[in-house]
Amino acid sequence: MFKKTLVLLYACHCTITVFGQATDLEHRIANARMITTPYAVGVMDEWGEYPRPNLVRTNWINLNGDWKYQITDINKFEYLGFKDAIKVPYPIESKLSGVQKPLLPTQTLWYFKEIKSPSLSKNSRFILNFGAVDWQTEVFVNGKSVGKHTGGYDAFSFDITDYLHGKGIDSVVVAVVDPTDKGINPHGKQVLNPGNIYYTPTSGIWQTVWLEKVPVTRIENIKVTPDIDNSSVIFVSSTAGNNLQKGKVKVTVLANGRAIADGTGNVNSGIKIPLIKPRLWSPEDPFLYDVKVQLIDGSRVLDEVGSYFGMRKISVAKDREGHQRIQLNNKTIFNLGVLDQGFWPDGLYAAPSSHALEFDIATIKAMGFNTIRKHIKVEPQLWYYYADKLGMLVWQDFVNPPHGLPEGAKAEFEKELKVTLQQLQNHPSIISWVVFNEGWGAFDQERMTKLVKEEDPTRLVNGHSGQLLYVNNRLRNDIKTPWVASDIADIHSYPFPRPLKDDFGKVQAVGEFGGITVSVPYHTWNDLQTWGYDTKKPAEFRAIYRQMIDSIAVLEKQGLSAAIYTQPFDVETEENGFISYDRMVLKIPFDTLRAINTVLSGVNINQPVERRLLTAFRLINEADTDDKYAQYLKSIRGGTGDSALIRRMILLSMKKKDTSNTRYLTSVFLKKVNNQLNYDNVSLLTYVAASPDDPGYSVLLRDSTGSAQAIGEQAYQRWRKKVITNRFIKPMLASKGDVDWEKIESEVTQVYGPSGQEYIWGAAMMQNFNSKDWNDFGKYYRKYFEVAKEHSEYHINNMTWKIFENISDTSLLRFAKDVSAYNVKEKDNSAEAIDTYANLMYKLGEKDKAIEWEKKAVAARPDIKELADNLDKMLRGVPTWPVDSTKRN
Repeated sequence: MFKKTLVLLYACHCTITVFGQATDLEHRIANARMITTPYAVGVMDEWGEYPRPNLVRTNWINLNGDWKYQITDINKFEYLGFKDAIKVPYPIESKLSGVQKPLLPTQTLWYFKEIKSPSLSKNSRFILNFGAVDWQTEVFVNGKSVGKHTGGYDAFSFDITDYLHGKGIDSVVVAVVDPTDKGINPHGKQVLNPGNIYYTPTSGIWQTVWLEKVPVTRIENIKVTPDIDNSSVIFVSSTAGNNLQKGKVKVTVLANGRAIADGTGNVNSGIKIPLIKPRLWSPEDPFLYDVKVQLIDGSRVLDEVGSYFGMRKISVAKDREGHQRIQLNNKTIFNLGVLDQGFWPDGLYAAPSSHALEFDIATIKAMGFNTIRKHIKVEPQLWYYYADKLGMLVWQDFVNPPHGLPEGAKAEFEKELKVTLQQLQNHPSIISWVVFNEGWGAFDQERMTKLVKEEDPTRLVNGHSGQLLYVNNRLRNDIKTPWVASDIADIHSYPFPRPLKDDFGKVQAVGEFGGITVSVPYHTWNDLQTWGYDTKKPAEFRAIYRQMIDSIAVLEKQGLSAAIYTQPFDVETEENGFISYDRMVLKIPFDTLRAINTVLSGVNINQPVERRLLTAFRLINEADTDDKYAQYLKSIRGGTGDSALIRRMILLSMKKKDTSNTRYLTSVFLKKVNNQLNYDNVSLLTYVAASPDDPGYSVLLRDSTGSAQAIGEQAYQRWRKKVITNRFIKPMLASKGDVDWEKIESEVTQVYGPSGQEYIWGAAMMQNFNSKDWNDFGKYYRKYFEVAKEHSEYHINNMTWKIFENISDTSLLRFAKDVSAYNVKEKDNSAEAIDTYANLMYKLGEKDKAIEWEKKAVAARPDIKELADNLDKMLRGVPTWPVDSTKRN
């Protein structure tokens, strides 16, 4: 049984900063309008397939299913009895987990499961395997720590044999810390404050957990390298356990279940096996050879595993016009693909089942694409098996480090990158590695690109997808030395694709384009937030997409080799997929998409779409558009229409700025719904009600406690701020006279109580910040941060730096120093924040302490010249602030 003497989880080696999204995230996750995919209905197997197709064993136990869990403060274990259930392998934030709670960076998530203890013997070991756990993990068996792991996307294992009882019941506890986007960890598009192109976080176990019985001396890894030019394949196997004196590895290659070739060699040495007329792997013919690998000692077979491989080659060659082209099996192939994020409305990072993963890939291929760019996420290994099996080319992104590159982030990214390379190396579908994306956390680009090329010379390396980024034909990021050491020159261009100005002697690619939003009523993740590069009706979308592919066909003749459309499925607030987020509604028919795409992708248009795909989706209703606004409004006025339609019409009336009908529809909606104060309805009312004249205003103000409980205190206070701004602040600012902030504060306090006071002081501070009235800025800086320091909505360091630069009043400088000290200690320990704190001390005459702290800032960011300059000035005893700043007071 589980012991209360469990040791504590080791400290998370990362800087954790949380700015107050916690309450919002908790309510958003627990109450969001969760839509469900068809695959989630009746999910029974909980990922019952063997999860590692490249190294298959038969003696295993699936540990997915029901576990117990509890959440505690980070690095603190308090035994709470593990009374609550969670479904593994679904992240705790997901609907399928049965929990739907966030894990904050300040918390530890503990899992607990009891298993029947296996029988022990001297000839076998028991390995506990995890497909992936996000992010930092420690595992305990029967109360003792068996190992730790860091990394949110890779598989890891522990030999737990020596910790098992051998009879009765064993307990397994898994402790997880996940900073999400507040640590050094690669996190992809997971953030604590999701919206637009960023999504709900995933924490904890999100891939299969299984227990395996293995021999003491066993095969640990297999590396397969096909060589189509020499009609052979090379195998390298490594082992674990006791050292072999005379051990050999025997490899048998099978085609359609029949042995066709074999070879024997030493452990850790290449075994080259010739193949007669090998059948090459391609999207048109994704043939896979099966493999049996045996570890033998004399006549004894010590271990046996199964695997597979595809015979294919990926390379680059010039065409007749001198353009570099991607070649598959020594033949040019245009890569027409989609940007696949790998998110699900019910499971988030985890698909409902592996069959759902396979269905996604089959759906993308049925659309007429031959390529998937797997976007800053690493999938379960079964996803890559299905890509191999179905014949889909894959560009695999590495998961980006955090944007700010806090100390330790570079090393962590590089470590996780190498593990990704090693674990995915055998999949024939992967033809290119993508190192960085749009500058997100990019560093040492040349070195990192060369590192990947050295680790895997058999694939292309895309050193930076979107290093040049165009939005509406405007360049958002210009650079002098693009795509250094890369095989591919890759621009992003939204919404329409555009050519590269220079091919830089590399393969030309448009790594992202499109992003056209087509909303599907009643199939949205959040109808209050929709994001995309352009919004079109379904019929317009079909025509625009055809124009995009026609333009790419022209660019292809000019040297373009690849184009990736954003994206196959809607994802949360992004409604720019070909299919709705719940995988139910198709926005362009399969036959239309295939006919458009086949010009570039070469997908066989004569091959019929599988019936299971044709029946899985319904086509979007092109007649149900915003043009029916007047017709729907008339029917609602006539007494028909349910609350879902009325809600949709409220939002549409706001888009049309039809204020009178917005108010009318809101009043009808409030009469229709049974519970005005649930999350959905309060969220809508806070979106709609901006003044006392709006029907939802009285509901929200009358029951402020219930409203705040429904959506979270922070979200409710944001609504109050919006109302205060519209009712009091905007009219005063519009008068163009002197603003009497004290009068506004008095009026607001009378209506909304003391909590409205800080909104006024914050608005006053920002108004004077913008007008550069530093005397009044300082006055309201003090008033605001006296009441709002712990939950400031403004960037403390930016505001405080202006005090340092422009204020000489000692009292105010001391107050600002205290605010800065709090900021550095509790919220923001960046080099820039430390620099502000040091400069305030220096200006107040605390030279020695200032120098001590400024040295810390320089050590943290030696690349920022201004920090070194400030330290130099402090050491020389000259001002670090503008010399004329004191004249402003």
